[in-house]
Amino acid sequence: MDLIFNQGIVMKHLFCLFVCFFVGSANAGLIGDTVRVAHNFSTLGSEIGTPTNTTVVNGSSDIVTVSSWYTVDVDDSSAYVDFFSAATWSSGSFNGLVISNIDTVLSDFVIDTNMSGWAASRFTYTDTSLMFNWNTLSFNADTYFSLSFGDSQAAPEPGSMALLALGLAGLGFSRKKRNS
Repeated sequence: MDLIFNQGIVMKHLFCLFVCFFVGSANAGLIGDTVRVAHNFSTLGSEIGTPTNTTVVNGSSDIVTVSSWYTVDVDDSSAYVDFFSAATWSSGSFNGLVISNIDTVLSDFVIDTNMSGWAASRFTYTDTSLMFNWNTLSFNADTYFSLSFGDSQAAPEPGSMALLALGLAGLGFSRKKRNS
């Protein structure tokens, strides 16, 4: 009897640890992450204006004014650039937007823009940053630029993990009943 009682206590503790671990580890895209939004000119790493660290939320409360030409809104699975004037970016090895300090591996990038001359080769990314090289391209207040992406480290939803844990616990308890 003591052996069965001790196994029950052990199972309960393991179940609690399992549920707490998985419920606490879910991360949906970039929500809650603090990213750095900056405009680089001449070369990568040469930030102009005031780079801004912002905590990502869905909606417009985290919009960053990057320069006197545009704002950026980073959401869970997208980044949207809103241009509000007209100009042509100067020439340089790099002249454009850099979103960095990303701690989630992103994938499945899709860029939608009407910026004349834009080519996919102007977009680069690493595990921690997204870079959009706009050198020599023109824009105006009607120009739009958006990036959507997926989260290649997507964790299962906490509710799904809790159901899985309950199922495993049920199997453990049914096995214990059968053995006693």
